[in-house]
Amino acid sequence: MEINKIVFRFWGSNLLISIILFVIYRILISQTKLIDGSSFEKWMQILELILNLGFSLVYLVAMLISSFALLLNLIKKIRTSFYLSLFTFLGLPAFCVIFIVITLLIDICTNDLTVLTTLAIFSIIYLFLTTMQFLWFRKRINKVELNN
Repeated sequence: MEINKIVFRFWGSNLLISIILFVIYRILISQTKLIDGSSFEKWMQILELILNLGFSLVYLVAMLISSFALLLNLIKKIRTSFYLSLFTFLGLPAFCVIFIVITLLIDICTNDLTVLTTLAIFSIIYLFLTTMQFLWFRKRINKVELNN
């Protein structure tokens, strides 16, 4: 029963991290300043803002799915396997970071666009925090399993 509490605590903290990062991301998007320019440039800035808002929603959904994947650690076979547990923590976030970074690099090389820069930064921060969480989780689980 103690192991279930540990899993739910880590899931709750990961969910909280996801929500906090989402709120910070939205605040950062809302703080972007419009530059004076032609009407075309203003329309492009508005479209970029709308695109960033769409990315932030996709980011939130991906983080929520990643958080719920942590609940797979309630299954003993997954929890006791280092690699399966690692995959529940880092599988989807790592895939998303790789996809976003590759897309960002392609955009920078072809179009010199950096709309995905903020999304990539926040995704890497989430991956880092989730990695730290996984290491703490393994330490706690190993300690509890040794005591049993």
